[in-house]
Order: sequence, then structure tokens, then C-alpha cells
Amino acid sequence: MTRLIPAGGEGAIRVEVKTAGYAGREIQEAVVVHTNDPRAAVVELRISGRVEAFADIRPRTLFLRAKAGETASAVAQILPRPERPFAIKNLRAVRGRDIRFQLAQKAGPKGPVYELTVFNTRKEPGRIADIVVIETDHPDRPALQVMVTGEVQ
Repeated sequence: MTRLIPAGGEGAIRVEVKTAGYAGREIQEAVVVHTNDPRAAVVELRISGRVEAFADIRPRTLFLRAKAGETASAVAQILPRPERPFAIKNLRAVRGRDIRFQLAQKAGPKGPVYELTVFNTRKEPGRIADIVVIETDHPDRPALQVMVTGEVQ
């Protein structure tokens, strides 16, 4: 029998697979374990599966296109999954220079549906690029993101 001992001494070995950004996709990762067993000096463990989305965000990227001096807007729906309910505590923009936003909560068939509306504030021609960070009350996923891109012509 092979007994695994971490480099730091006795205790459990922990392997984590980062799944952020892989919602709805299949992933496959490998872990190589070196042992002192001459019959199995190197063992490869495979971890695979489909990554479930924490919440449905439609669309994940908002596009804003406007002429100079005009305002454009776009809406994303945020639907918590029934098995992982959460409330939105706060919204913030990473840059915050060229956008503003508002949030509305509506009742959906399986719980609350949030509508995030993003507006451009840029008046002169140029590109818009930002991220709206959605802070939640769920300990497993304290923040979600919606990308915002666009152009003022």
C-alpha cells in the first residue's frame, strides 16, 4: 500500500481546480503524484467534469454604442439558481469613468430576477471598457462580473 505524505509532513493533501470563467464547459485537469513506492513512483490523477454556472447572467458582456453626446444603454439579466440563492448587496464599476448603472429586482418563476441596466456617460468619441462587479451575500461566490464594452463615435 502506498501512503502519501505531503512535503511539509503528515496531513491531508488538498488539490483545488479553479473553475472561474468555465461555467457550462467541460474541464479536465491532471495531478502528478510522486511516491516512494517503486512499483508506482509516479501516479497521474485525472479530475474532470462539467462546471455548473453559479448564476445565469444573460448576456455576460454588454455592448454600448452611441454617437457623441448621446446616451446608450444595455440590460443584463441575473438569475440566481434555485439551489444557490443569493441577494445582491452592492454594485460597483472597476473603472467607473464611462458608465453608470442601476439595478431592478423582479419576481421570476423560480425566485428573484435582477435586471442590471448600464448607461454610457462618455460624451466624447472613444472606446468604453469596464466591468460591473456584483457583490452578493453568498459565501461561495461573493462577487460576479458583467463586462461592459462599447464605443462613442
